[in-house]
Parts: sequence; C-alpha cells; structure tokens
Amino acid sequence: MKIEFGWSLDGASWADGGPRLGPRGLVRLLQARLGLTRPEVEPAVRVAQYQRRIAAADHPWLRASFAADPWATGSTVLSWRDAAVTAGARLEPTEGAPDRIAALCAVENAGPDLAPGAADDLRELVDALADEVTWPLGVDSLLCHEDPSSLPGLWPRLLQLLEASGVTLERPGAAEQAVRPELVLVEAEDEWTAAETAARLLAGRDGAPLQLLAGADTVLLDQELHRRGLPAVGVADSAAHRTALQILPLYLSLAVAPVDVQLLAAFLDLRVLDVPEDGRDQVGLVPSRARRVLLDALAQEPGTGGTAWQQAMAALEADDELSVSGLEMVRALSALVISPLAPEDLTPARVREVTAPLGTRLRALGQGDPSLTRASTHLQVLLEVLEEFEPTRVLRERELAQIVASAGGRAGSPFARPEATSRWRTCSRSAQLLPVGGDVLWWGADRDDAATGIAWDTAEAGALTRLGARILPPARLAALDTDAGLRGLHGAERIVVVRTRRRAEEPTAPHALLAHLAAGRAAPGQGVADVLEELTFSPAETLGAEGFALAGARREVTVPAPSRIAPLPSDLTRVVAPAPHLLPARLSYSQAEDLLGCRQKWTYKNGLQIRAASVASVPTGNRMIGTLVHAVVEQLVGSGERTPSAARIREEIETQVPRLASELLLPGREVELAGLRERAVRSLLEFFDRLGAAGLVITSVESRFEEPLVLHLQRGDVTVPFIGYRDVDAEDGEGRPTVIDLKWTYAARKYPELFEAGEALQLAAYAHSLHEEGTDVGYFLLSQGEFVSANPALDPHGRPTLDIEDLWSRGTAGMTEALDEIGAGRVDARSGQILLDAGQDLATPRSDAAKTYASARAAARAQGSLVVDARCDYCEFSLLCGMRGDVS
Repeated sequence: MKIEFGWSLDGASWADGGPRLGPRGLVRLLQARLGLTRPEVEPAVRVAQYQRRIAAADHPWLRASFAADPWATGSTVLSWRDAAVTAGARLEPTEGAPDRIAALCAVENAGPDLAPGAADDLRELVDALADEVTWPLGVDSLLCHEDPSSLPGLWPRLLQLLEASGVTLERPGAAEQAVRPELVLVEAEDEWTAAETAARLLAGRDGAPLQLLAGADTVLLDQELHRRGLPAVGVADSAAHRTALQILPLYLSLAVAPVDVQLLAAFLDLRVLDVPEDGRDQVGLVPSRARRVLLDALAQEPGTGGTAWQQAMAALEADDELSVSGLEMVRALSALVISPLAPEDLTPARVREVTAPLGTRLRALGQGDPSLTRASTHLQVLLEVLEEFEPTRVLRERELAQIVASAGGRAGSPFARPEATSRWRTCSRSAQLLPVGGDVLWWGADRDDAATGIAWDTAEAGALTRLGARILPPARLAALDTDAGLRGLHGAERIVVVRTRRRAEEPTAPHALLAHLAAGRAAPGQGVADVLEELTFSPAETLGAEGFALAGARREVTVPAPSRIAPLPSDLTRVVAPAPHLLPARLSYSQAEDLLGCRQKWTYKNGLQIRAASVASVPTGNRMIGTLVHAVVEQLVGSGERTPSAARIREEIETQVPRLASELLLPGREVELAGLRERAVRSLLEFFDRLGAAGLVITSVESRFEEPLVLHLQRGDVTVPFIGYRDVDAEDGEGRPTVIDLKWTYAARKYPELFEAGEALQLAAYAHSLHEEGTDVGYFLLSQGEFVSANPALDPHGRPTLDIEDLWSRGTAGMTEALDEIGAGRVDARSGQILLDAGQDLATPRSDAAKTYASARAAARAQGSLVVDARCDYCEFSLLCGMRGDVS
C-alpha cells in the first residue's frame, strides 16, 4: 500500500484516489497494523485523572492555582504535558529545571494512572518500532510532502524507524511541483452577496472539473445553490452550543439552589425531536401535555412548590394519557426544583443521583436519534468524570460547569449535510487540495488565527531537549502549515476567491496565504496589498449586459424591478368579511380594556386565540413583584392580623418569594431583593395603618365575582358573564363597602390621573359587582405607599368622587360598539390610530404620547365615550396591526 503523508492532511478523504493521511491518521493506521489500538478515553476523563496526579504531587509551583481553580489548572497543565510528550520528552525529574518543567516532571511521576492520549500513542508507536518488531506493516511506501527532518517532536524518529522497517520514503518529484496559478478575487460587502456570486459561478460552469475549498461554513451558499437546483456543499463547523449539548447544563442549573424560574420555563419548553409527519407537537424532554400545564402554573406563580405548581402536579398524576417515561421525568423534575441541592451538598454522588432520571428519559426518547444520542453521551462522559472523584467531595458550582462543558465537547451542525454530487470535490483546508490542475473556488478565504501549539521559553525548551524532546521554533512550526497550504494551492491552474469583508457583523481580513500568492506577482517596489487590490473586484463587476460572467462561467441573470418598503399605513383599520361569531364566552376587565383600547388586539388575542408561547408568559419584573405583594396581603389578612408588624410583613415576604418571585433569590440580586423587601414593608405598614385610621376593616381579599352583563348588540341582546377578582374589600363602621385595587407600578401619575379624569374603569367594574349604592373605591400604589381615593381619611389630596354608574355605562356602551364593529368585519386599532393621527408612532417619547392620549380622553369624555391607552409600545400584536416593522 502506498500512503501519501502530509503534516496538514488530517481530515482528508480516502476517496481521493488512495490514503492521504496526516499525523493522527498515520498513527491510527500503524496502531491497527501493530495491534496497539485501544478504546479512546474522553479528554474530560483524562483531565479528572490528571487532577488526582496534581493533588498527589502537591508541587509548590501549582499549589495556589490548583486550589483556586482545580479544573482549569488540570486541563492547562495536561495540555502542557501532552505537548512535551509529543515533542519526545521523557518527563523524569532533573536538577535545575525551570519551574514549569519541574512541575510537569513531578506530576508525571506521582499518583494514579493516566489514560493514554494521542501523545502517548505516538510515543508507544515509536517504542514498538524501536524494538525491531518484525510484524508486517502492510505499507510499501510513504510519499512525504515534507522533509522528515523538518518535522517536530518524535516524527523524524518515527519516519526513520518506518524506513528501517522496509517502508520506502519518497518525496514529490520535480514534475509534481505545480506552476503559479491564476488568481481571481471577488470581495462582497456581506455574506448574502458573496453566496449569490459563488452560486452563480458554480451554476454557470460547463462541467469542467473544479475543487471547492470551503474555508468557512457554507450555510448561506447552500441556500443559493438550492435556489438554482444544485446540491448543498454541507460544510458547517461543530460547536459547543448545539441543542444536544445544552440539555445537560440546563438540567443541572435547576438542580442547585436557588432555582432560576426562567431557566425552568426554558427547560419545560425545550423541544428535542421534530415529528411533523403526523401533525403532533414537537417532542420535548417534558411531554407536551405536562409542558403546558406546568408553564401555566409558572405563569400564575413564578416560583416552585407553591399552590399552582402542586395543583398542576396533581392534575398530571391523574392524567392517564401521559406515558410512564414522561410522567417519571415530570416527577423527577418537580422533586428537583422543589428541593434543589444546596451548594454544600453538590457532590459526585448527588449529581449522579439527580441526573439518573434525565438519562432514563433520553434513552426512552433517543432510539437512535443522533441529537439525543449525543446528549446521552454527554451525560455518560460526565458520569465517567465523576467516577474519578471521591463520592463525598464537594464540587464548586463553577467547577461543575467547567466539567460539564469539557464533557460535552462540540457537536455537529444540522447544516453539515453534504448532498451527493459529482460536480466538484470539497475540502476544508488548502493542503487537502489535489494537484490535478483545473479551477479551485475558495469560499471564505478569511484570516485564520488558530493557535500554533504550546510556547516554551528558551530555558524550558533547553530543559525539554535534555529530556529527549525536539522543539521547533514557532516560526518553523507555522511554516509547515503555510508550506502545505501553498503546495495545495499551487496544484491548481486558477484560484477564484469569493470572500466577504464582514462576517457575523465583524470585519474580516484576507487569508495569509493570499499574501503569499500575491507576493510572487508583485512588481519591483509594489506591496502585497497593492497586488491584492489590483486583483480584487466587486460582485457588481461580474454582471454585464449579457448576464453573469466570472472565470469562464456564464449565466443569464434577470434583474427584478426595484421594490420599496411600504410606508407606515395611515389607517390601521382592517375590513374583512363579517364575523358575528366572534363573541366573548365571558368578559373580564382585561378583555374589556382590549375592546375599548384596541379591537384588533381583542380579536387576535381572544377572538382568534392567538397567544404568545407559554414560556413567554412566565412573569418577571413589575408583574412578578405585584403578584408577590398581592399574595403577601392575602396571607396577612387571612391570618386575621388587622395591623401586622414590620417583622411579620418581612417574614411573610420571605415565605412567598420562593413561590412567587424565585428569580430574586439568584446570585447578584441580593441588593434588589433587600430594596424590594424594605419598600414593601414600609408600603404595607402604611396600607394597614391608614385603613385602621380611616375606620375600615378588611372583609376579604381576592374575592371572585361573576355577574351577568347584557350587551345590546345590533344583532340582538347578548348576555355574557363578567368575571374578575376584587383585590381588597373593606367596610366602615356603618357597613358601607370600600373596594381597593392594589397596583405595583413605577408610573406614579398613571392611576391618579385616571381617577381624577373619571376613567378608572376597573374600579367601576369592581364596585358595580357589589350592587351596593355608596360604594367607595380607590387604588393603593404599593411601590409608592399611597392611596388614590376620594375618601380624605385615606387620601388627603381632595380627589373628586368617581361617578361609578356613569363610567360603567360609558364602558359597556364602548364594549357594545366594539363588538358590533367586529361583527360587521371592521376592526380598528384605536390606540395606534390616535398616535398616527397626531403624527406620532412607537418612537415618540412616552411623555408626548401621554399628552396625546390625555387630549383624546378629554374629547371622548365630552362625547360620552371612553379612550383606553392600550400601550402599543408593549403590545405583542403591533407587528400584525402595522405599528411596528416592515408591513410590505
């Protein structure tokens, strides 16, 4: 067998007319011939083993670093050790060695065994051949691209031993040295234009042979090839952030207290398998039936272990349609987040225990699916790493994250799927090009700043040389790759480079090999940059009167008529076929607000049931805090305390935070939680004290009501239930009722202005549900600790009494009008239209928009109607109505 060997040929295809091997490929072949193969040990497992050696050696040069960051230290020092062994050093303690070399020697001869890696494979192979093994190698000749004496480390010795074993070493002859190729450079401003140009070149060729050198991923190029009926190249880098490698770290992030409820929602929503053929939902680690139930629970209570979560779990336990595997996963997840591990309990034994259900679920779902097989492997490697540690050793959270990242490695891209083609041969490194002449299309010829290996200083290099190493200067080592790349490029007759000046929003620079190619074309006194500039032209220059032409490729091109982005519509009203069936099954205040503020919003959200994903409904920010403080008030009142103390309020807040605002317990949010707690304590003390001083006694909180509401529509009367919850009901000494609505907001003027303008429709709805004359109503602003009320005992600002009947009458009239218009097929976006009519949009400062709405409210009030600000700037439907984005 004749083998072609090159320093940069690892990864080359065997289908190129014979075995073309790089260093790792040749070692594996010789291992197989000599019976030296063995199962590979994962790099993360070797790091764990090497950590034990470092601990056993306890070398003073490593001690402080190892104590501060054991995993990073172990990983770094192991890479030094492997580099030294590859260079040929036998790490034995020697007098006077530099600190780093002395530390490596001490660790090498201390403690437990270390599984062999690639460096040890090379050493073992050299030792085996040096023992004059007569086992037939099956290799007749080795065509070496490089002079063996120019190679680093043990490679000259290995090639010398192969020659002594009867393998003929050959070098490329003079006839095989190629001439200088023609060079054509096309530089685009963006990746899309570059992809279009390269695809036109490939589609416009007459079938002449071509090699495609993919120096960057071809995802965009593949899309353009598919548009032209050509197969995809399918080159895409592997990465550590693929979905398969996110499953384990996301799961483990939930295992350690405190639990991030947003990450819990992300895990519940994580889909791992697509099953579009039967119309079912995507398959997740958590079954879809359970996913929706648990996400709805988090939307009610953004924490774990609370009432909503327990009720959701009870419902799932009674669900006979859940699979056994799915239910077990749900149970394990619930137990995990309700009782997460404390940091001091994070041991290898506990990690193995909490990840066991995940492994079972992955195996149940996997059944050969590559992505889940990769996730299962990730977990298995982690467990193998943990086997190297003492079961009771406490792992730091950062260390566990490092181990998980190392255990995962990199996963392939779903776009790395080349399609069968005989049109061109593809490779990813210029050294892998075949010297067959013809054209080479170099896609993405950007500068590659890859590391060139471990750097040793002069003293360290001398010490390693005395230990048997062969250390090349960094420049000579880099030259090996450069020479190999140029050798491959010089085997072509013409090189067409298509690259982009920016990639992933970052500027790029031409590949260093282009400078070498240009240097041979420079006239006296001319710089390389000038030569490259002369050879470079833009994609626009490839288009002429007869279409596209580049490097012998031609293709007809049709230029479409220019299009313009449509301006923002002046009228947001949609006119469609009548829709009398769009009626609410029941109404709440939030629905009423949508009907009055934006009929399109109600139609999309309630009439057509278009909703945001459940994972997006998990509360955060003001909404989460408001829910928390509401619950605190409910619990304080329920316990019968009329004037709770500051200590009692603080205690109740601490109790409710894990259930309703668990994200405030995350590291780094201690100041935020402390500030919130003290603000809420002061506010609630004021709330209870002011109520007591006014002679009001709270009778109930979160009181549900459901009242029939008759709407006199044009198509006939319709009765719908109007439902809701009153935050706080109270009575004075004479039994007169008061309704207080609690609000957590930093917009201190919003609710006072609504109250004073007589447009606090929510208060009118709550008062109307009591059916008692003389009902007093008001807001309590939890963040500010202030009442907004006409009762001077609660609010000394002298605000006018809210006309509840008039306001409720205007509100029901507005709802009736809105449903009539929707039924007739005329659906407007009233809040957005108010802005547009005033020459404003979503970019208008909020203070200016507020003045516009205030004027609109005053005009509507004079006509006996209502205007509600639907907050278009926060609306999730603003793309559909045309207020946001490109509506063309």
